[in-house]
Amino acid sequence: MKTSLSPNCRRSSGFTLVEMLVTITIIVSLAALTTVGTKRLRESADTVTTLKRIGGFANANAIFAVDHGGKYVEAYAFDDDGAGKVCWHYNRAFLEALIGDNPALENAEQFEGIDGLPEQVLDPTVVRAKKRSWSRISASFAYNNENVPGGGWGQPGTSRTHTVTSVKNPSEAFAFITATDWIANYSGRSLWKKSPVEGKTSDSKIAYRHAGKAVVAYYDGHCGLISINEVRALDKLGGVANVFWGGDKRSR
Repeated sequence: MKTSLSPNCRRSSGFTLVEMLVTITIIVSLAALTTVGTKRLRESADTVTTLKRIGGFANANAIFAVDHGGKYVEAYAFDDDGAGKVCWHYNRAFLEALIGDNPALENAEQFEGIDGLPEQVLDPTVVRAKKRSWSRISASFAYNNENVPGGGWGQPGTSRTHTVTSVKNPSEAFAFITATDWIANYSGRSLWKKSPVEGKTSDSKIAYRHAGKAVVAYYDGHCGLISINEVRALDKLGGVANVFWGGDKRSR
């Protein structure tokens, strides 16, 4: 005798269209959440790495000062003819303190630049972008060029540098900062735009590339983060004369 299955007992032949759409929506949402989460984790890792690497520059500068009578590495220096010039990121003694003896340093005294430095001393965000001149220190970090004793650009025999004693507030005055050029000037404090993302420029922009903040190394060796709004707020507290820029105006 034949028996028939009731409608409730019949085996489904597959997913309905609605079920498939719900499943696809869930998968897409999970993928989006994973992508966002991965991006945030990578950005956090980049910031932690950059804090460590810029701290290496502060340590190298301290070593340089010990070896040079209390003088930090020169922002730039010219010979007596005003022709030969050495900028801090081409200074062989400084770079040796930073990365040790390395084949890339053979032409370190030349102004034209040094490519091929270990990526371990560069900002990983810049390395990943691989824009113009990304492999040079100047695309990752800048040296503070404000309130520094010494002569102007191109003056024969000039040497523009701080000493251990000339930095009035080493725990508040920054030495190095994430940037798009080799020196950080007050005029470049608000010029940063995320697009184009990276690449060496000639405008001394501070780069707020880490979750909207710049990574900073101070003269006493500690490192931190600062936002563009915090830098702008210093304009009301002395501007370029504020201790952050190496001046003597302190927050009240």
